[in-house]
Amino acid sequence: MIQRVRSRLLLLAIVLAAGAGLIVGFAERQHVALGEKGEIAMIALAVFVIVLVSGLVTLQLARRSVRDLADQTRNVVRDTSRRVPLLDATRGDEVRELGEWVNFLAEDADRSHTALARERVLLSSVAEGLTQGVIAVDGDHKIELLNDAARKMLGVSSTPVGEPLIEFVRVPAVFELVDGNEAATVEVQLPNGPRTLIRVANRWGGDGRVLLLEDVTTVRRLETVRRDFVANVSHELRTPVAVIRANAETLLAGAKDDPVMGPKLIDGLHRNAERLARILADLLDLSRLDAGQYRMDLSKVEVKAITEQSLTAVEPQATARGVTIDVQIPEGVMVKADPKALDQIFVNLIDNAVKYTKAKGHVWVQAHADDTHVRIDVRDDGPGIAEKHRGRVFERFYRADPSRSREAGGTGLGLSIVKHLAESMGGAVGVEPNTPNGSIFWLKLPRSM
Repeated sequence: MIQRVRSRLLLLAIVLAAGAGLIVGFAERQHVALGEKGEIAMIALAVFVIVLVSGLVTLQLARRSVRDLADQTRNVVRDTSRRVPLLDATRGDEVRELGEWVNFLAEDADRSHTALARERVLLSSVAEGLTQGVIAVDGDHKIELLNDAARKMLGVSSTPVGEPLIEFVRVPAVFELVDGNEAATVEVQLPNGPRTLIRVANRWGGDGRVLLLEDVTTVRRLETVRRDFVANVSHELRTPVAVIRANAETLLAGAKDDPVMGPKLIDGLHRNAERLARILADLLDLSRLDAGQYRMDLSKVEVKAITEQSLTAVEPQATARGVTIDVQIPEGVMVKADPKALDQIFVNLIDNAVKYTKAKGHVWVQAHADDTHVRIDVRDDGPGIAEKHRGRVFERFYRADPSRSREAGGTGLGLSIVKHLAESMGGAVGVEPNTPNGSIFWLKLPRSM
């Protein structure tokens, strides 16, 4: 616009100069006197100077208006919430029109920024609410987004946006996928973290990749437990079935008439049939517990009374092995539990203690109460359980010492049933080493006042 004003002023000056020349030439043709010619020339020159000065002033004012508009536009660019104040010019003025368009663009940019901020907040809220970890990286493998689940899996307490991914995920297999162009999946063990399934996908509409992290530690552990369960139950059932079949075949072959072998074979049939029945009964109980079909009737139960009731089922075996059972439970300690389920728990825990402690050993049953819970301990002075087995003794068919467990007549399901029953009543179970030797199986239940 300034250039255009300059051009117009130059054109006006040329026109005025030409006009002055024409006036002087006309005066000569009309034989105007020399003095009069000078006056005419001076008048033309004065008009020219006045017009030129007026043009320069106008040009300076226009430059000032444009400079002010530039300053205001710069402020708007820095902060889209600001606006260009419209100049004191009539509507249709070029500078005013330019300011209006700058304000329009600023309003549009402000709306776009607000919408973008809203979308970023929504995306962040969705990402934080996911149980899967989400990591977004740019083309240089720098982190742009990291949700809370991913921070927990990586063991990161802060939000390292802008930092290289390699500083937090030092797994070569992951970077091979990130460097690729296709969506892919890999299962890795994160350093000092869980077993993780990582899915890598391209980002829509830009460079970089998106990583989805899923903790599969529990899933893989359950798969291992399931495989072990199938193998163990097959093994546990195979043994009594094989004995029953062999004894039956021997009896059919004529051993039933043998006065020595006949009774032994029949006794073996009976013992293994009883063992098979116990295994099936325990499996049925576990199935009902898993399906939620084991009906609990929670009520106020005195711990000492239930313990003494449970001892009647265990005392014959304890007497046969010379094991002393010492009950150290105060009167009036009450828990909220199902009486039948609690009796079954005590029978299993005390029976295990009697079976696996040494002959003529000791078993102690103790109770300790706090404001909210009651803990019942069943201690023995037997060989104890190695640390590597303590975390798995409550799994189905898991045996720390398989040969000794079968010799003692256990099915391998008792402790698993104990755990299910305790958790169904809102309690918990566990095992600890006893000092100086032996084990402590503990049960914690809600206290009833």
